[in-house]
Amino acid sequence: MATSKDVAKLAGVSIATVSRTFTKRNTVSERTAQRVLDAAKKLDYTPDNIARSLKSNKTNTIGFVISNIYNPFFFQTASVMAKELEKYNYKILLSFNKEYDETLSANIQSLLSAKVDAIAFTPIIYDKNLSKILHSRNINLLQLLGNKYSEFDSILFDDYRTTCNITQYLIAHGHKKIMMIAATEDRKHGMLDTLNKNDISTYAGNYVSVLHVNNLETIIEHALLKYQPTAVISVSLTVTEAFLRVVKRLKLQIPDDISVIGYDDNLLLELCDISAVGHDIEKLGKKACNLLLNRINHSVSNNIISPQHPLLDTHFIERNSVKYI
Repeated sequence: MATSKDVAKLAGVSIATVSRTFTKRNTVSERTAQRVLDAAKKLDYTPDNIARSLKSNKTNTIGFVISNIYNPFFFQTASVMAKELEKYNYKILLSFNKEYDETLSANIQSLLSAKVDAIAFTPIIYDKNLSKILHSRNINLLQLLGNKYSEFDSILFDDYRTTCNITQYLIAHGHKKIMMIAATEDRKHGMLDTLNKNDISTYAGNYVSVLHVNNLETIIEHALLKYQPTAVISVSLTVTEAFLRVVKRLKLQIPDDISVIGYDDNLLLELCDISAVGHDIEKLGKKACNLLLNRINHSVSNNIISPQHPLLDTHFIERNSVKYI
């Protein structure tokens, strides 16, 4: 079995350069790194990451718990993060929640057992038991698109301002019976505050919770028939897909019978000509990596820094799914 010494000899470099090529690529020139990689390939050499992690107490791995396996937004974010982390010789280890927070605690404990250097996850609700676990372990954490544990880093989009803006947009089009369909209550406050500022009475149909995805369509259909909204804010691709199926089943036309604005702009919304809130996934993924690596580096050097909670901007794509009434 080939060793790093064999690779160094064939590539004409030092053993230290071979090690840096596989652990700190940015400290080695492209030309030298390529010679090392070519030599490693020729000798069928694979670095012993387990031995290295035992020696350094680092695995150069970051865990990412994906909370909604039905939403491609998270996979796109993971893809950006994996590409960005590779520049710093880190790998990403994915874990999947069965349904939102139901298996989050177990997934995080599994990642802790895998000795990852940091964990990114999306908290939907505050979990007292999970909080105890997080505080009992010296782990670098990042809350992605949520902030239920303010003592840990988080990164979010400015959804309050966004929801205020799109609610005002709907009001400007004459809508007063506005319904938000979402898994959590985080975004509803911007809508309700904007309705109140415009002296529009709120009612039970303003917010519909769909935390559990297995009966999405039933919940949405019941809410539409019961509350008769003129406009809907659909807060995720999963919800929007279910909403569109219900609208079709009820033989409603967008925007003639009902207006809609979707979150997480994507090809489906574009093809259906639905106005949407867009998120810069590239910026989100890179900023998440920056926060994670910064937290790891400070923990290694025993520096204490306060929790970081940056907000990212969203953008609105106006199409033809909102009617003037």
